[in-house]
Amino acid sequence: MRPASLASKRPYIVVGCFVFGMLMTPPDIISQSLLAVPMWLLFEVGVLFGRLVYRDVEETPPEEEA
Repeated sequence: MRPASLASKRPYIVVGCFVFGMLMTPPDIISQSLLAVPMWLLFEVGVLFGRLVYRDVEETPPEEEA
């Protein structure tokens, strides 16, 4: 999956993180946020690293066969 396609799904990921946080924590907004925000940040870090790695793979010229 390309980093751009992951980034295009960002709104769904944010909502999904908060829904997951709502289901996994007691019914208060602070606990929900304490679980959802780190999950969202991990997603953003994954997209960032994905862009860095994918760019390196794209820019590497194919090796010539002997």
